[in-house]
Amino acid sequence: MRINTSKLMKNHKSLMIAYDQGLEHGPKDFNIKNVDPKYLMDIALEGRFNAVILQSGLAEKYYHEAYQQVPLVVKLNGKTSIPHIVPISRQICSVDRAIKLGADAVGYTIYDGSPKEPEIFSEFGKVVEQAHDYGIPVIAWMYPRGEFVKDDVTTDILAYSARIGLELGADFVKLKYNGDPEGYKWVVANAGRTRILTAGGSKLAPKDFLERTREILHTGVAGFAIGRNIWQDPKPFSLAQALREVVFKNKKVEEVLHYIEN
Repeated sequence: MRINTSKLMKNHKSLMIAYDQGLEHGPKDFNIKNVDPKYLMDIALEGRFNAVILQSGLAEKYYHEAYQQVPLVVKLNGKTSIPHIVPISRQICSVDRAIKLGADAVGYTIYDGSPKEPEIFSEFGKVVEQAHDYGIPVIAWMYPRGEFVKDDVTTDILAYSARIGLELGADFVKLKYNGDPEGYKWVVANAGRTRILTAGGSKLAPKDFLERTREILHTGVAGFAIGRNIWQDPKPFSLAQALREVVFKNKKVEEVLHYIEN
């Protein structure tokens, strides 16, 4: 079965907007504007993102009409930040339901290094099998956790996570960036034919965010899954346009600053 990733890519690059933080982090990331999922969907549509990443409940209630022009990634598992439990995030949406909601891909968080790793791998394996039977891609959020993970952003641990994603059958892996572009090239190499999407992380100043994006691009990643750096910004539509120019047209940051400084 051929896995169809074409909807998620443009010029061999991908720019996704993530909005699964409400479940994972709670309301602390939101303000009165971006707490409304419709605001996020407007950004996704007008910013011409390659995909919007939602939990199933948001997809069911907000992924309608014009918004369906934006490809949909449905997260299949999730947890809250309330209980401090052994890292595991169990499946809460089936592949079948995600497809009925209009998903063009599904996502799943893996806590490699967790004591629950065998259960996580087993569940993820079933997700890959089911999704690939339908020909839709699987994105693995790779988050190393557990007492033996002393630092989750060393080059070695990120490269290991990338390799795990490849060997478990993920079509994309979402990883953090460690600020080491040369080391990150080794991370990309370990992913093989699995594409790397770099996480946006915590909010940066727009110019710093764009400069970091350009730096990461030169490591060979396939793209980005960005949330807070877009929808927490006071000018998200302008920043999205600047970001597109950097990612898809290889523009220098100085060439796109007019979008965010006007």
